[in-house]
Amino acid sequence: MSLKKELLPVLILFCLSAFITGAVFFFKISPFYEFALKTGDVFYSFNKNKPSDDITLILVDEKSVNRFGRWPWNRKIVADGIRKLKGAKVVGLDMVFSETTDEENDRKLSEAVASNGNVVCGFFLRPEASENPDDEILDTLSDSALLNVPDVIDAGVFKYVEANILSITESCFLSGTLNVLSDRDKIIRHYQPVFIFNGEVYPSLGLQVLRVYYGKDAVISKEGVISIGDRKVAFDREGVLLNFYKFENYRENVYSFVDLYDGKVPPDRINGKIVLLGISEAGITDIKPSPIGFIPGTYFHLTFISNFVNGDFVFPDIKIDVALSVIFALLILFLFFYVGSVYLRFFLYGLVGIAVFLISIFLYVLKISFPWLFFIYLFLFLSVFFIEIYSIASKTREARFIKSMFGTYVSRELLEIMVKHPERLKLGGEKRDITVLFADIRNFTSLSEKMEPEKLVELINFIFTPLTEIILNSKGTLDKYIGDAIMAVWNAPISVKNHPEMAVLAAYRMLKEMKRLNKDLRRRGFPEIGIGIGINSGKAVVGNMGSKKRFDYTAMGDTVNLASRLEGLNKVYRTQVLVSQFTRFRVDEDKFPFRFVEIDSVRVKGKEHPVRIFTFLDRDGSEEIKEFYEKALSLYRMGRFKEALAIFEKVADFPPAGIMIERCKNFMVSPPENWEGVVTYYKK
Repeated sequence: MSLKKELLPVLILFCLSAFITGAVFFFKISPFYEFALKTGDVFYSFNKNKPSDDITLILVDEKSVNRFGRWPWNRKIVADGIRKLKGAKVVGLDMVFSETTDEENDRKLSEAVASNGNVVCGFFLRPEASENPDDEILDTLSDSALLNVPDVIDAGVFKYVEANILSITESCFLSGTLNVLSDRDKIIRHYQPVFIFNGEVYPSLGLQVLRVYYGKDAVISKEGVISIGDRKVAFDREGVLLNFYKFENYRENVYSFVDLYDGKVPPDRINGKIVLLGISEAGITDIKPSPIGFIPGTYFHLTFISNFVNGDFVFPDIKIDVALSVIFALLILFLFFYVGSVYLRFFLYGLVGIAVFLISIFLYVLKISFPWLFFIYLFLFLSVFFIEIYSIASKTREARFIKSMFGTYVSRELLEIMVKHPERLKLGGEKRDITVLFADIRNFTSLSEKMEPEKLVELINFIFTPLTEIILNSKGTLDKYIGDAIMAVWNAPISVKNHPEMAVLAAYRMLKEMKRLNKDLRRRGFPEIGIGIGINSGKAVVGNMGSKKRFDYTAMGDTVNLASRLEGLNKVYRTQVLVSQFTRFRVDEDKFPFRFVEIDSVRVKGKEHPVRIFTFLDRDGSEEIKEFYEKALSLYRMGRFKEALAIFEKVADFPPAGIMIERCKNFMVSPPENWEGVVTYYKK
C-alpha cells in the first residue's frame, strides 16, 4: 500500500476501531464486556505470590462435619474453638449467628468472643427482608460504622441487615459485612470494602480486621481511597479488584476446625496472627465462583486482607492500556504499509498479538498494571480487520483500474505483475529510462487511395494484430495506434530489466512476421506490405496525460521523438529498422540470431548532437556485408570518399550502400565544408 496515498483513510479506520472499543468498554456492552472480564482471569495463573504468612485460616470443613455433625453446631463447640485463639492479634468470624438457641450455649459463645477481646464478627446486608433486627442490635452495629466519611461515597446501599443476636453482637470488638458481590458474569472478582446501611458506612469483615491488625482507623477520601496508616487502596462501586493467588497456594496455613479444637494448630500459626474462621464444607453453600474456580467465601476476605498486607493489589490503568494500544497500532501500521506479503504480514500480526500478551503478563507480574487484555486485542483486531478489508477493496478497485487501463496494452503476464504489484506503477508522471519503438506501414497513403475503406481496415487489422501480440509478448506496452503506425514502450509503466534487448528482439520478430503475413496477403489478393521500425532508449516522461475527463498513459520527450525520427529515416536508407546508439550499446548481440551493422551518423531535428544509427541483419551471410560496409563508413567519415566509394560498391546490393554510393559521388564532385562525417535531417 502507498503510505502517502492511503495513510489518512487507514488512520480513520484506526480511529473507528478505537471508537468501537471505547463504546464497548464504557457502556459495558454484552457479551463483549463479560468476555473481557473472563479474559483477564488468565493473569492469575501467573501470580507467583502466596497469601500473607501473617494470616491463618481455620475452616469448618468435611472433616469437621464428620466429627461434629451438620452445621449449625452447638454454639459451645464454636465457643471452645474461639477460646483457643486467644493469642491471635485479631480473629475474623465469617459466620453469622442470627437466631437464638438455648440460652446457656448462646451465653458461652458470647463470653468466648468477649474474652478474646479482638474478635471481628460478621453480618450480612440484604436488599430485601421482612424486617430489620431490634433497635438495640442496630445501635450496637452502629458502633462499627466508620466516622468522618465524605458525603458522597461510591458504595452499594442496602436496606436490611442479618446480624448476630444481641449478646454476640455486643461481645464483638467490631462487626463487618460479609457480602461479596459478583460481576455481571456471576463470577466474584471484586471485593467491596464498604457498604451503606441506614445512612452509615459499614466496613467489610476484611477492612475491620485490618483496622484491628494495624491498630489504626480507616480513612476514606472523597476520591474513593481507603487509607490505614501509610497503606492505601482505591475502590469504586464495583469494589476493589482482588489479585487472586493460585488455588494451591491457598492451602498453606489452612487448618481444619477439628485441628483447632484438638489443639493441633501450631501456636506460632495463632500467636500474633490474623486468624479467619470460616466455612468450606460444600453442603453449607458458602462456596462461591471466582476466577480460579469455586472457593469458600472466606477466601475472598483472606485475599483482600493478604493483598493489603503484602501490597499485592494490581489495578487496571487505562493510560497504560491506551499507550500499549497506540504503540502496537503503530507497529501494525508499519507492517501494513511495509510488508507486502499478506501471509508474512498476518504471521507478524500474530507475533504482535503474542507480544501484547507477554508484555501484559510482564506488567501484571511486576504489579505495574492489570491490563484490559481483551480491549487491547479488540482494538487491534478491529484495526487489522478494517485496514485489511480496506486493502482488499482498494486493491480490487486498483486492479480493476489497471485492467481497464492496460488490459489491451500489455501482455497478460505483465498485467498480472501490475495487478499484483501496483506499487511499481507510477501513473501520475515520472521521468524514467525507457525504450521506445515506432513501426509504420510503408506506402499507406497510396494504398488507402486504391482500396475500399472496409478492405483497408481489414488490412490494417490483419497486420497490427500479430505485430501487437509480438510487442506484448516481449513485455512491451502498447502506447497507441497512430493511424498506420504503432508506438510501443518498454520499462513503463512496469519495470523490465533488459528493455533495450526486448525491444530489439520484438522488432526482429516483427520483421519475420511480416514475411509470413505477406505470403498470406498475396494469396488473398492484397499487395505486399513493408514496415519501417525506429528504436531508441533513454529518459522520457511517462504517465497519465490528457484532460481530467479523458487521459491515456503515454511517454513524451526527446527519447520518443528520436525513435519517431529513426522510423522515418528508414525511407532514406531503404532499411526496415533503425536503432540508435543509445539502444545498440545496451544490447548483447551475441545472445540473438542477428548482428548489428552501423549505418551512419545523423543529426535530426531536435537533437544538437549527432547520433550513430544501426540496423540488424540475420547472421547467415551478413558477415561480409558488415565488414565491408563499416570499413567504407569509416573512410567516409574521414572524408576519403573515393576509397569509401570503392568499398561501398562491393556491397551495393545492401540497400543503405546505395545512398552512400550516391553521397560519395556527390561529395567527390563537391566536397562538403567542415566535414564531420555527420548528415543533418531537418524533416522526419
